[in-house]
Amino acid sequence: MKRYAERSFGTFQEKALDVRLRFDVEVAPDARAFQFHPGQTTVENSDGSLTVRFRAGAIQEMCWHLMTWGASVTVLEPPILRRRLAEMCAWLAGHHRLE
Repeated sequence: MKRYAERSFGTFQEKALDVRLRFDVEVAPDARAFQFHPGQTTVENSDGSLTVRFRAGAIQEMCWHLMTWGASVTVLEPPILRRRLAEMCAWLAGHHRLE
């Protein structure tokens, strides 16, 4: 079970990617207390932000989760995760645009 969790993000599994996320100063304490992945590492940045790294698959589920952090999180790596999150947000904004 541990090996399964190490390859996953939540319940989904795909080819594992190296993920690097930066959380703004305002949410760094919450992000620090959150376990994104069992193999995650964190770095306290000099500006007070927090960088979280882990290796996992399941880009779709990562995007769903990252949306809850709003603009307080920046996807630094991998580019495909950043692009997929941007596409999801653009689609959602278009779907809910005010007429």
